Amino acid sequence: MISFSSRIVAAMKPYFDGLLRQDAQTGELYMYDDELGDRASCCTTGAVAAFYACEGKLNGTEKGLDIAKALVREVRRRQLPSGGFGQPFYVKKGEPEVVDIAEVGAIADSLYYVHRATGSETAKESLIHAAEYLLTQVASHNPAVILKRPGERFDVLNGNMYAAHTFGRAYELSGNPVYLEKVRQIFRHLADRFGKNEPGWWPYIENWDGSVVMGNSVLYQATIVGLAHSALPLLDEAMRERWEKVSAEAMDTMLEAIKQPPSEATEAPWWTRDWSNGWELYLAFWRSCDPNVRQLGRARFEEAAADLAERGVARFRPTIRNPDPDRTPVTTTFRKAAGFAGMVANMAFESGL
Repeated sequence: MISFSSRIVAAMKPYFDGLLRQDAQTGELYMYDDELGDRASCCTTGAVAAFYACEGKLNGTEKGLDIAKALVREVRRRQLPSGGFGQPFYVKKGEPEVVDIAEVGAIADSLYYVHRATGSETAKESLIHAAEYLLTQVASHNPAVILKRPGERFDVLNGNMYAAHTFGRAYELSGNPVYLEKVRQIFRHLADRFGKNEPGWWPYIENWDGSVVMGNSVLYQATIVGLAHSALPLLDEAMRERWEKVSAEAMDTMLEAIKQPPSEATEAPWWTRDWSNGWELYLAFWRSCDPNVRQLGRARFEEAAADLAERGVARFRPTIRNPDPDRTPVTTTFRKAAGFAGMVANMAFESGL
């Protein structure tokens, strides 16, 4: 993975270098998302910070590490006082950004590895502050459910795993036992909910009574399976064994589902029906203990590298178009590219960089 990451860094660095900007008043660096027409989201900025930290480590240069530290300072400056992060995608023009814990979960590894790679206390501080925010979003009726957005009245199952993943990383850096207990509660809850509505699946969203609000999603199921990986050492042996069985069945379901194109039965959310750019799925494959599944993940990342070499960052151009001109884009090329680059960087760190 480290040699693969080196190729990706070389291919993508000119793109990110071209979108680095310097604030005219403070002199601090930030990333510009050209399709959004504004500063990149905190989550994608964090992903690019991990990318530059990886570049610095791979090439033995301080410049990449310095850029990574500067970008996490940008993230921390823009982090909400609550500890959450604004999400600027598909927001009605003139309205405030949505606060969504997917932004927290998706940036957790980047903050964790930037801290490990560069010693940035700002990255650690941002991660801990985000974990504290999650504690304020615990559902009143169930301590294992973390509200995906403030005030919601249903259970977004992959959102719970975003929270567990963040709590796990925050526990590793802080030793706070409250975070460890949350990890264990959430894993029990997700194991309990698996297959309750349909064998082999977690639906995307359930009501408090367990009925389905929005159905199955390969990509969101892959998010649960893939993000669980880093927290497995934090579970007791019985829960770890139980989770391994649940995860294996969930993986079998996904492998069967992707034999056909996305449909209402396998990808209920319309905005996630682009499996070709669904890196959560291939990360879950890459982290599998089954060598055949792992090879599927490796092969898909190699295909992406070849496609990147041929087409450049155009290969990340979204295929899902914005159906509402009064809203910001559902996603952007920069968001897709940053997500991929940050994931590859974090995989390199996970592999021992």
